[in-house]
Amino acid sequence: MSRTPRPEAGRSRRSMTGVALAVFAIAIVIVIAQLSATDGRQNALTFSNESGVLAVLGTDGTTRDNPFFEELGTNGRTCATCHRPAQAWSITPAELRDRFDHTDGLDPIFRSNDGSNCEGADISTIKKRRRAFSLLLTKGLIRVGLDLPAGAEFDILDVDDPYHCGAPLTAASMYRRPLPSANLKFISAVMWDGRASAPGRAIREGLEKQVFDAVTGHAQGAPPAVEQTRDIVDFELELYAAQVQGRSAGRLDAAAASGGPHTMPSFRHWLRRVSLGELSSYS
Repeated sequence: MSRTPRPEAGRSRRSMTGVALAVFAIAIVIVIAQLSATDGRQNALTFSNESGVLAVLGTDGTTRDNPFFEELGTNGRTCATCHRPAQAWSITPAELRDRFDHTDGLDPIFRSNDGSNCEGADISTIKKRRRAFSLLLTKGLIRVGLDLPAGAEFDILDVDDPYHCGAPLTAASMYRRPLPSANLKFISAVMWDGRASAPGRAIREGLEKQVFDAVTGHAQGAPPAVEQTRDIVDFELELYAAQVQGRSAGRLDAAAASGGPHTMPSFRHWLRRVSLGELSSYS
């Protein structure tokens, strides 16, 4: 015996379907809104370079209320003097040469305490400044003078001194390009040789020591306040930078690819869960 559906039942089913579609549509809108809110910080700044386009997350490029951008020392430098967003939060020789030409070599990065090949170099004229900062201008290198540590298992017996700095045998000059102040949540040690890190200590502690050394050394200032140090490290830990477009490859985040910096915060979260044993490294 067949039954003819009652009109009320059909209307009821259509009504339920309509409600379900409406709820689904609202859910989609909410998800999109949440993603947009989450992505607010991820509106990347982009910069052209020789390889294509660099993208930077973590700053809108206009906010300057963090002490990272403040002169905390006595020689006009800030953290941003040697850590430039457009240079992947480091420096490059080409950009430094532009700065030299536009300022006659008087930009704060050109200081003889560590920017010149030798400490205290003669920088009284443009010609002398160009010669004194040749390693900075051609290779982007800052000089770091280190005394021979007490109890070292070696001695300095001789020095090759091509720039005639006249350094004593109890010290050595290390020439290094400033490391990027981005993607720091992925590092395992602070500084080229890890000297700002200590075994068993968190990366944050090493970064705080680095800030202290940068302000008192590179910027020739008094020790920064605890709040300034904390704010700088907080800012640095939220910076991400990566190439997002290659000249030959095109967009590196096209067709569901994960190039560029946008996926790095979530990847960092995944790595942390793996390190805590919450996930398999292959899941």
